[in-house]
Amino acid sequence: MYKHFFSLLYFFALTTLSTAQSKNDVITKFNEYLLEAKNGEYHYQPDSTARLDTVYLNSKKKKLILFLGKQFEYRPVRNEDVEDVYQKIRLHLGDTYKQYDITLFVGKSDKYEAKKLAKKNKWPIAPKCEFKDLIPNINRYKHTVDKSRNLTKIPHKHLPHVIRVDQDKYTKGLYGKHIALWNSHGWYYEKSQDRWEWQRARLFQTVEDLLPTSFVLPYLSPMLENAGANVYMPRERDIKIQSLVVDNDGDRNGYSEKGTIYAGGNGFLHKEVYNDNEQPFSLGTYRKFRANKKKENVIHWSTLGQVKGNFAVYISYASLPMSVDDATYTVHHQGQQSIFKVNQKMGGGTWVYLGHFYFDGSEGEGVKLSSYSKHNEKMITADAVRFGGGVGNIQRGGSTSRRARFLEGARYNLQYAGAPLNVYTPNENKNDYKDDYQSRGEWVNWMVGDTYALNPEIENKGLNIPIDLSLALHTNSGISESDTTEGTLLIYSTTDMEKNLIFPDQQSRYTNRDLADIVQTQIVDDIRVLYDSIWNRRELWDRRYSEAVYPNVPTILIELLSHQNFKDMRFAMNPKFKFDVSRAIYKGVLKYLAYQYNQPYIVQPLKPVAFSTSLSNGEAILQWKPQLDPLEKTAVPTYFKVYTNINNKGWSKGEVVKEAYHKVKVSKGDMYRFKVIAFNEGGQSFPSEELALADFGNKPYLIVNAFERVSGPSIVVSENFSGFTNLDDGVADNYDVSFTGHQYDFNPASEWIDDDAPGHGASYADLETTVVNGNSHDFTKIHGEAFYYLQQSFVSVSKQSVVENTVRLTDYQFVDLLFGEQKSTMNSQKDSIEYECFDDVFKDRIKSFLDKKGSQLFLSGAYIGTDLFYSEDGVNKGRKHPDAIFGKNYFHFIGRSNHADRSGNIYATMKEFPSFKDLTYAKSYSTSLYPVEAPDAIDAADKSTKVIARYVSSNKSVGIAYKGDKNAVVALGIPFETINKEQKRIELMREIIEYFK
Repeated sequence: MYKHFFSLLYFFALTTLSTAQSKNDVITKFNEYLLEAKNGEYHYQPDSTARLDTVYLNSKKKKLILFLGKQFEYRPVRNEDVEDVYQKIRLHLGDTYKQYDITLFVGKSDKYEAKKLAKKNKWPIAPKCEFKDLIPNINRYKHTVDKSRNLTKIPHKHLPHVIRVDQDKYTKGLYGKHIALWNSHGWYYEKSQDRWEWQRARLFQTVEDLLPTSFVLPYLSPMLENAGANVYMPRERDIKIQSLVVDNDGDRNGYSEKGTIYAGGNGFLHKEVYNDNEQPFSLGTYRKFRANKKKENVIHWSTLGQVKGNFAVYISYASLPMSVDDATYTVHHQGQQSIFKVNQKMGGGTWVYLGHFYFDGSEGEGVKLSSYSKHNEKMITADAVRFGGGVGNIQRGGSTSRRARFLEGARYNLQYAGAPLNVYTPNENKNDYKDDYQSRGEWVNWMVGDTYALNPEIENKGLNIPIDLSLALHTNSGISESDTTEGTLLIYSTTDMEKNLIFPDQQSRYTNRDLADIVQTQIVDDIRVLYDSIWNRRELWDRRYSEAVYPNVPTILIELLSHQNFKDMRFAMNPKFKFDVSRAIYKGVLKYLAYQYNQPYIVQPLKPVAFSTSLSNGEAILQWKPQLDPLEKTAVPTYFKVYTNINNKGWSKGEVVKEAYHKVKVSKGDMYRFKVIAFNEGGQSFPSEELALADFGNKPYLIVNAFERVSGPSIVVSENFSGFTNLDDGVADNYDVSFTGHQYDFNPASEWIDDDAPGHGASYADLETTVVNGNSHDFTKIHGEAFYYLQQSFVSVSKQSVVENTVRLTDYQFVDLLFGEQKSTMNSQKDSIEYECFDDVFKDRIKSFLDKKGSQLFLSGAYIGTDLFYSEDGVNKGRKHPDAIFGKNYFHFIGRSNHADRSGNIYATMKEFPSFKDLTYAKSYSTSLYPVEAPDAIDAADKSTKVIARYVSSNKSVGIAYKGDKNAVVALGIPFETINKEQKRIELMREIIEYFK
């Protein structure tokens, strides 16, 4: 008996030893595979930290399970990756395990069901998922689709929250989708310091609290809206510091109503300042009335002429059981009407964004609400209307922020927007820093009406808005040890706060990984093609960050790049990069939602280019070219809309045009402005540049818009000195909200101490409340207005139309070349120059014009001398027209110096141009024009050329005038459009015309 017992014991010992040896053998061979895979020898390259957790081996059942570490989740996985990994692992394991059933699991799970399954199968680890489960549904073709990740296969059956009546329904875009979007941190009250401050350090002329805003507001949000989506933000989206609230409560100034209207329950009440825990949408009342079939406006919120400029318009109302889903609002602005249908079954008790509109202060501007509805006898409600973003009015620590609301963190705007206490201050006013980042996810749950993450026991009636997904855009910290980018990190969560794997609607939270993978892939792929072929793709993190784990809808957190790493920031400060990255995010969201709803998608087109105007027999002839997107084959326009503005009285609704050509009848003595937008079933493009013209019956002059440049600031890179210089601040695309002030610490070895002393890249704070103006792409209007007031006919064209010979300069006698801050700028990705003032083809066109007898040329720009006389390659070897020689022979000036002035003051030196007396141009960042930081000094090249004005500060020449037998030239080293006073611009243009005559 004992002998038999010891025999069994010996057998089990041998079996255990054999199994242990086999496991060690498997581990050794797997690690050999892993080393080669990390070195890039195979198709799939795992994360550098990837490792094997443990092994389950059952020789009797011929079963081998490899439990891979969570690091295998960090990389995107595709069908071919799975095949490659299984194939290479079998290759390394050899013939011993040829007949084994091999399965790869990833990560550990602490879920009860996973642990129970592991115990049943005697697995050493309760895994999260199989390796193949990391493939997004959209990329699967050999593996079964996980249907639980996209349960919602049909669009929401209800009407969208807000519909703009005159906007097309983009059936292959994002029509009917509702997206929550936010742009990082914001200005907040730090209780321990008793001061308001940023959540991050001021580095490389910006701060993380602002940098994502410069992506989201001008680019990403409009792209989503241009595809038809309703976009919601927990932070203020209007950069206007002015605000007007018109309400039925309080003084009722600007508010009027007619007909039978009843008092409602709690609603908004306007106050100059709100204290802790005050909820603006509970302090006042709202109004309500019965809907009918009469198209009659019953409530009017008037601006009373107090609103002038481009303002966001917000409405508010209450949602009732009997609310209509088609309340009709009309925004009256600059002689135009924009009509909206608002589904009042959702969104009651907060600010609802309608759009941005230009107001000129004329009578009748404001918002009107009609009694009309398809649902007769149901209820329509009305509360306050707000025009503009305004200044922060939430008091903390005894004071408000004293800054524009859009600069503040989400916590304060959410209080102003009516969110419950547990949403905007989950930490009960003890820690605004935590409140800010924790409130954003809870805000999503409040909008939807799902369970709160931090307080599930609190009843959440919510706003009933069907949010399809939410995403956060950040720029995190980190410094690359080599001259590479930190790159793009995506964060998602496959569990909620209770570690459930599903959303309340039973959809699997693994859809979050799909969304993260799709968006990250789109961002990285696009950047690698357009900017940096080795842009770093960082990890896909399944982490329980509040912004990723709180929302009860598909959600991702994008850490786009590092605001602490100079290589990243060289890209981040480029407006073109901001546009292209925003477009990548939009495309990722579009593709994800199209797959979720089983709908085809089309990417919205790019804006038209090579735009030109001309006059013929009382008609304006408009021509342009569609701009094709080399990264997206579906982004092809199928039609265009031409928008017309007559005498600055507002833009028309747009005329549909199938071809890239259009005629418009024009009246003599009126000034016209035009822009073109491209459309397809996926949405609409951004508008083209604006062009202007006027017809007075005389021969038209030609304005050429050669100011195309948008770029980041100039840089310096060396071992001991690197950063953004203030020699050239670059050119914003329309405007920039991310500039805090110039960099002052250029030492790469300078170490971070705290956010007030952040080391390398540290920057001033003097401009962080200033919206910096840039290239607004409409300066033909300013040049044209000077001609208009002199009753001189003119037309305008883009530089590209001249280069491509669509427009011939020789058809005109007088040409006005508008260069603005056009300047040769290095494109490091393509190792080439872009935005050059005078490339060879353009010089050919100018030469042909100036060779024509009687030609008259006026050119102005901050870098026209710099580009000709301080070029990178000196005498431009190999050029058809060497720059310096061309400048002397055809423009009759030489470049005396750049950075010629800092004062902005000019005086006259030639009697024919007296308007230069006391003339000033834009130098300040706070003006309505872009600042000219580096004007040129251009001097006479010969005795027949005269200096016409000088800078007061340096006595250097501002410009020259030449008049010869064949042609005449006037050139300015400052942009004409930056002359501060319109009267001065008109006087100078008159003097130029008279000088030429």
